[in-house]
Amino acid sequence: WKNYFIGFLIISSMHRIALAIVVLLIVFIMPVSAQNIEEYKIIVYDDGWVTVNMVFSSEGLDILNVTLLGKPEMITVTDQNYEPLDYDVEMGVNSYFLVVYSFGAEKINITYSTQSLTSKEAEIWNINLESNTTFTVFMPKNSFILEITEIPLSIEEKDEFIVLTMPPGNHTISYTIMPSKDKDQKMQNMLILQLGFFMILIAFISAYFLVKKYRVKKIFEKISEVDRDIIEVLKRKGGKAYQHEIARELEIPKTTLWRHILRLSEEGIVDIKKEGKYNLIILKI
Repeated sequence: WKNYFIGFLIISSMHRIALAIVVLLIVFIMPVSAQNIEEYKIIVYDDGWVTVNMVFSSEGLDILNVTLLGKPEMITVTDQNYEPLDYDVEMGVNSYFLVVYSFGAEKINITYSTQSLTSKEAEIWNINLESNTTFTVFMPKNSFILEITEIPLSIEEKDEFIVLTMPPGNHTISYTIMPSKDKDQKMQNMLILQLGFFMILIAFISAYFLVKKYRVKKIFEKISEVDRDIIEVLKRKGGKAYQHEIARELEIPKTTLWRHILRLSEEGIVDIKKEGKYNLIILKI
């Protein structure tokens, strides 16, 4: 019985310690309330990425529990002096949250990116937002809002964004991205460059054929009648023929033909290619 009583006391002590730890966690790990939040910005980009920024006071608490919108990526947590603070990312039943270890920091600045708040069907984007405090949504300047669940408290244009001040609650914004002027200008510049390239290419090709035509004309002015006959035979045979075929058609001696072929080769009018024991004459113009 004595051992049983001692064991009972040990178990009871452990229960009391566990209960004390739970109480401490409840006291010191406090969720951030709407009153704590000083600034809440949601920046939407035209590719579907969203940057969330929250600034709030710690109110002297060393550990805070901050509920997040969406699945966080690229998280930074700093104090009022932009010094980094330690944190842990936890996943709750329906959302993610941060456990921030402020340890004396007066203000907490949380910034992260997420893709989980937006979805797209065809050309229409949807973003779902939830907040227990007033917040601002920075929409892309080239966005066109198709539907919004509640009228914003204010709308203004700032830099490259349309800024909506939204009341607390659940909100869905449907929007589409219009082609930006910069993108249109880039496309126009690209078309101009392509058009210029093709015009230069056409001019180059035209000049090449004009020069070639002029060169052929000059060559024909100074070559002999036999040379012209050789060229005509090659044209009839598709631009190439064996030497003995040309000799047979023109009925001229082999040595005479060979002399004319060599002269045409020197002028760059024909190529001579050896195929076995025969000479293949190829017209180049």
